[in-house]
Amino acid sequence: MLASLKQGCSIVNPIRLTLPRFYSLSAQPLGIDNTIENNSLTETNRLSKTSQKFWEKVSLNRNLEKGKIALQLDGRTIKTPLGNGIIIDNSRSLLAYLLKLEWSSLSSLSIKTHSLPLTSLVARCIDLQTTNEPGCDPQLVAKIGGNSDVIKNQLLRYLDTDTLLVFSPMNEYEGRLRNAQNELYLPLIKGMEEFLSSFSSESNIRLQILDADIHGLRGNQQSDIVKNAATKYMSSLSPWDLAILEKTVLTTKSFICGVLLLENKKNPADLSAILKTDMDDIIRAATLETIFQVEKWGEVEDTHDVDKRDIRRKVHIAAIAAFKQ
Repeated sequence: MLASLKQGCSIVNPIRLTLPRFYSLSAQPLGIDNTIENNSLTETNRLSKTSQKFWEKVSLNRNLEKGKIALQLDGRTIKTPLGNGIIIDNSRSLLAYLLKLEWSSLSSLSIKTHSLPLTSLVARCIDLQTTNEPGCDPQLVAKIGGNSDVIKNQLLRYLDTDTLLVFSPMNEYEGRLRNAQNELYLPLIKGMEEFLSSFSSESNIRLQILDADIHGLRGNQQSDIVKNAATKYMSSLSPWDLAILEKTVLTTKSFICGVLLLENKKNPADLSAILKTDMDDIIRAATLETIFQVEKWGEVEDTHDVDKRDIRRKVHIAAIAAFKQ
């Protein structure tokens, strides 16, 4: 398998050790896969199938390459599903430490399928970088669900159905939900319009909202001007940052939330004041309707509580991966 990987694009290859295929557009974690690739005799396919710890020491190698930090098990660099070493820039030394902590904290008895969320995202960031290199094997691109252009087109669809652009009827929850949406969503929408305007020749971009009292239940759709600006913004991102945007958008079902998280962690010093948002507000914006449902009808055990923690975990993981010292 490794030989075929090498033919596609240049990869870092310190040791034959690969991560399982536990990232995808559906954001599924580690799991048993019966494909030929998963039946290869690699350490992480073994981990995927047995859920048993087989290494003694997790370490960070800062001497492998200047300005780089490698995540290693028993002195061997862990690899992504496409065979790229998990090697982090020094500017992300905190991320490297947290990756080490994630692996060091795994139970020696049984490893749950959701135990490596940060490693999963970082692996996708790294693999997306390599599959955007000229001449990369199309089979490798297909294995991660497509290249950057495919991902951009998929994320663009979330702008039409964006959670923050859909407003509930005024008569629901005695108007409290709509008032909360107006208070939380409208400033974020205004900030996003100003932000996207910087990626357009049009000076006044307007996002189309779906107001249930005015538009009913019809679908929402953004103008070509808005979509072109959003596409231009995504094209300005590195593959690493695009993977983080993807993770956040898929988690929150909101393109706006994805941009807010990425820009607040990537460029906080240069960010317009109107776009500055903390992670708790992003999570609240993405789950506002559920919050009101739970308040009125109560929490469904093993559903609302699990979803709440899962969204919070994924958003904060994306924020960690986006952050640079």
